[in-house]
Amino acid sequence: MKVVNLKQAILQAWKERWSDYQWAINMKKFFPKGATWDILNLADALLEQAMIGPSPNPLILSYLKYAISSQMVSYSSVLTAISKLSRQSRGMHRTVPSPS
Repeated sequence: MKVVNLKQAILQAWKERWSDYQWAINMKKFFPKGATWDILNLADALLEQAMIGPSPNPLILSYLKYAISSQMVSYSSVLTAISKLSRQSRGMHRTVPSPS
């Protein structure tokens, strides 16, 4: 089975309810050995997918936790992804100032 991109792989893992360990093994099968997960923006993709819906998705967040603990992603890439997400959510929730 060939996965076209990172987000599709994450979505497939979620739909099939893979464990975090199973997810990591399959991700390493789907993507080339030379590619680093930071370059592929794995932390960004996981956070983005986890935050779809009314509350964070615990299964996808478990994939992120595993990626951090197994050093698939660097701390700096995770912090950058959180920062981007935080900026985006602040932009979405801006209120229009009332006229004085």
